[in-house]
Amino acid sequence: MSPTKALLEGLKAHYRKPGTDQDGEILVTEVTAPGSHRSCDLLRVGMWPSRGLGIDVHELKVSRSDWLRELHDPGKADAWWRYCSRFWIVATPGVVSREEMPKGWGLMLPPARSNARRFRVVVPAAEREPMVDLPLLVEILRRADNTRLAEMDQLRKAHRTELYTKVKAARRAANGEVPDSATRQKLQAVEELERVLGASIRKLAWGTDLPLEDITPEELVTAAREYTHNHVALQRRADDLRKQEERLRRGLERALRDLDPGPSKRSDAA
Repeated sequence: MSPTKALLEGLKAHYRKPGTDQDGEILVTEVTAPGSHRSCDLLRVGMWPSRGLGIDVHELKVSRSDWLRELHDPGKADAWWRYCSRFWIVATPGVVSREEMPKGWGLMLPPARSNARRFRVVVPAAEREPMVDLPLLVEILRRADNTRLAEMDQLRKAHRTELYTKVKAARRAANGEVPDSATRQKLQAVEELERVLGASIRKLAWGTDLPLEDITPEELVTAAREYTHNHVALQRRADDLRKQEERLRRGLERALRDLDPGPSKRSDAA
């Protein structure tokens, strides 16, 4: 934030506590004096007698050179002089000396403490009865309406952003987090693998009763690679297993026959 912007925001907080309503205060920036091209940095219309009824015009100064130009060319002050109740110079420390202030001008400085809000009145401004004519009223109302519309537009944007954030969070909660590019590629690879295998990886036990959790990743990858890239080797392994199963079956049958002597042998033994 620029020094001028920071000084302006601080001055607004001096008149209106942040977060409170505007009741009793109208604050508008860059208001042009009737019949001239001279605009003030901040115009305040005070509507509470207890807090300073009238029109306060403020000029902000954050550099010594800017102040000296204002001092040597009082045209802006002259343009506003009859239309304001008080004319103020609001400066950062060290920019303006109170001895330099023209007669009737007021000087305000930011609060000495960083946590304070109210500005310090170093030189009180002379108070006058302002001339309030139609051109001045039109200019104040125009600037006030533009400020109001800008604030409303800012609120709408903030609400849209908040709504978008909430909708996006709700969609994530309903559908799960959207995976990143690398995760999406891995998921696509798993889907392609399941398509080739003709079975779901999550339910696959590779011909056994073992759950997928009991099969090592190396076994899973080896089996998938052999199935998808070398059907012959996998078929040969299946044939070998069947042959071994057949040999075991025949051997078991012979063993059972040897253990059972049969009817004729039992008769001879008797």
